Amino acid sequence: MRKVLAGICGFFFLTAVLLTVIDFLCFLRPFYAYEYKRDQTAAYIGMSDADLMASTNTLLDYLQDKRDDIVVTAEVNGYEREVFDERETLHMVDVKNLYQNALKARNFMLILPILGIAVMMLKHAEEKKKVLWESFQYGLLLMIAVVAFVLVYALTDFYSFWMNFHYVFFDNDLFLLDPNVSIMINMFPEIFFKDMVLSIIALFGVIVAILGFGIRKVAKE
Repeated sequence: MRKVLAGICGFFFLTAVLLTVIDFLCFLRPFYAYEYKRDQTAAYIGMSDADLMASTNTLLDYLQDKRDDIVVTAEVNGYEREVFDERETLHMVDVKNLYQNALKARNFMLILPILGIAVMMLKHAEEKKKVLWESFQYGLLLMIAVVAFVLVYALTDFYSFWMNFHYVFFDNDLFLLDPNVSIMINMFPEIFFKDMVLSIIALFGVIVAILGFGIRKVAKE
């Protein structure tokens, strides 16, 4: 029973770490600038680089509750206009709700396993280092299974993976944007999100490796 509880606590903790990595990378402006420059996104849309980043900052600030709307104007193909239309605005309301709920889940998954592991370590004081290692080890096994599934699915058929992600987390089809009309979908094409997902998994892997090394070292002392 202890190993099961340790594994669940470890999995929750690593999930909190993963959500933190997602939060970090999704708001890392240099990542957006790199993707835009590589794919020549501004030229493709018909915007200046400055207006493209200003529009991006508007979206990111809105998600982080630093502003109340995503209203921003820019020159697009020679005409001044609002960058985002009504459908995109409504979709971003859903995205913001998802993001805010993910933060709440992250905080819950961070606090609960720490308390759980602390209780188990107090209960098994003579094996507290073992409890710590078991929590990480068994939690990692569960996390590897989940991440491996996501990685294989994303690499095999990213379009299907991305669409099913939206069907799971959204109860409408506002995310289905027309690239002939929507600037937002052209700002963030499939390759952008694929790079984001793979970057998240890579950074998460590095952090987990560092955590594992540190916890294993402590457990052996």
